[in-house]
This record gives sequence, C-alpha cells and structure tokens, in this order.
Amino acid sequence: MKKILLKFLTIEATESDPIDLEHALRVATAVLLIEVTRADFIVQPAEQVRLRQLLEQQFGLSRDELDALMEEAEADADRLVSTQHVTRLLNQHYDHAMKLRVVEMMWEMVFADGNKDHYEEHLIRQVADLLYVSHSEFIQARHKAEPLDRGSSA
Repeated sequence: MKKILLKFLTIEATESDPIDLEHALRVATAVLLIEVTRADFIVQPAEQVRLRQLLEQQFGLSRDELDALMEEAEADADRLVSTQHVTRLLNQHYDHAMKLRVVEMMWEMVFADGNKDHYEEHLIRQVADLLYVSHSEFIQARHKAEPLDRGSSA
C-alpha cells in the first residue's frame, strides 16, 4: 500500500518521517471532505457513508485505520479556521494528479446526498484555486462526479 500511495506523492528528500507525512496528508484530505459534508449545514447519512468509502478506496485503509483517521480528521475539522494550511500541505506534497483527485472526491461528496448546494460548490472552488486546479479541471471533476440521471437539475 505504501508504494502505491508514494507513487502519488511528491515527498521532499528532507522529510524526516515519511510515515508521519503520509498520515498528515490522509488527515488533510479527510478534513477537506468533511468540510464539504458540513458546507450545507446538514450532514446526511449518505454523505457519511460515501466519505468512508472514498477514504477507504483512496488510501486502502482497514476498518480500524479508517475509524482512527475519521476521529482525528473530525477533531481537526472542528478546529479548522481556514483551509489554507490544509491546502498548503497538499500543495507541498501531492502532485497535480493527486490534487485533482482531491477535488474530484470533494465533488463526489457533494453528490452523495443527491443535492448540490451553492455553499458546497463555493468551498470546492476555493480549495481548487488554492490547489492550483484550473477552472476547466474543476468543471471536469464536477462532471465526472455528477450522477448521470441528474439531468438539468444540477
């Protein structure tokens, strides 16, 4: 699993403990996804389920690892004042493809409850800008995550 994850990361040679860095990146990613669930002020059960699925799939976590990650990320999200320190960490250590994947996962969180709220979209736009994801990539990520049966209601 570590080799697969490291393939997506651009870790500086000066980092003293890659395991701690890997954990910090997972927490940072989870915090952003949690923020999307909270953006519309109503956290739906479908969002909670999708959040766990995305993190488990992306990072190949066991149930216990996922529970621990969720607990830490929820606590960090509760203390979050700005997304800038989170995105700064991701910018320093994720390559562009992984930053784009984070934006895609955020969009997947939006559509987990079947309703796109303007607060959710605003948050993702802000994060995408901070991660240097272009507007066209932002739109492509949205379309990739958007359910096919939504029609023109999105």
